Amino acid sequence: MIERKNNTAGMPEAGSGTQADDAYSYFPGCSLTSSAGEYDVSFRLVARELGIRLEEIEDWNCCGASPAPHHWGGNLGVLLPARNLHHAMRDSLVAPCVGCYNRLKNSQYEIANSEEIRIQAERVFGEPVRYETEVLNLVEFFARVTSPEKLAERVQGRLAGLNLATYYGCLMTRPAKIMNFDNARNPVSMKPLLKATGADADHFPFKSECCGSYMGLARKEIVLRASRRIIEVADDMGFDAIVTACPLCHQNLDLRQGQINSAFGTSLAMPVLYFSQVLGLALGLEADDLGIDAHMVSARRLLEKIGHGADITQKQAEVS
Repeated sequence: MIERKNNTAGMPEAGSGTQADDAYSYFPGCSLTSSAGEYDVSFRLVARELGIRLEEIEDWNCCGASPAPHHWGGNLGVLLPARNLHHAMRDSLVAPCVGCYNRLKNSQYEIANSEEIRIQAERVFGEPVRYETEVLNLVEFFARVTSPEKLAERVQGRLAGLNLATYYGCLMTRPAKIMNFDNARNPVSMKPLLKATGADADHFPFKSECCGSYMGLARKEIVLRASRRIIEVADDMGFDAIVTACPLCHQNLDLRQGQINSAFGTSLAMPVLYFSQVLGLALGLEADDLGIDAHMVSARRLLEKIGHGADITQKQAEVS
């Protein structure tokens, strides 16, 4: 069951040994406070389990997502995320939403490389703009705060028997010169921590293919075709679930799976989990607490494989 937390959630319990200086600024963005609430909840829970303090940026605003970068005649797509960078009070900022991560990194790049934009930002904010905060995506963050060795020792192979398809999508690694994260065509950063849970994470050839992105509004058929290919390949290869860190990818692969079945006469039923939810399961957290019951495609069979079959509620319906 999803329960949204306030901006103190994710803080370690007293006596955990984590100091305030170990805190990370946290930018949840619009999706994690609305349609992807389970992503926010699972991320905060896992961060807390690992003893990490999260400080949600005060008065954060939308990063601009897809429309703002195409706003004619201005730099709205740079200034909106720049304001969040400006208000981040820690040396490092974590943005679990890949779209937000991409916009923050793009804004940072534009400000750093354009004196004109930098001056414009300073005029808007009324003071010198702070933009050099380190921006981390979810995978980078967890690789920073734990290690495969530490995680493996703690979870004791709890997810053994699962084979998980790592799906990065478009925005986490591209454009490569700005994201500067992993290999744009063959990213592998999820694999070490997933394998530390005891699960397999065999090579998934569609790991960086586009799911159709935000075209679901204007050209729904494009999204259905693109997402169908990704799901069918994962299904044909025998994966138990697709693992992602992008709310939009999750929406296209999970929420639209029933639409794909209706449009193409298929019977796909591939669970799609957030990276944080998988780590949460490995750490022994309950499936309902992690928001897995909020997904459209049931994860019951996957959970039964790891002895969590009774955890999931009846709110999920099998996609047919």
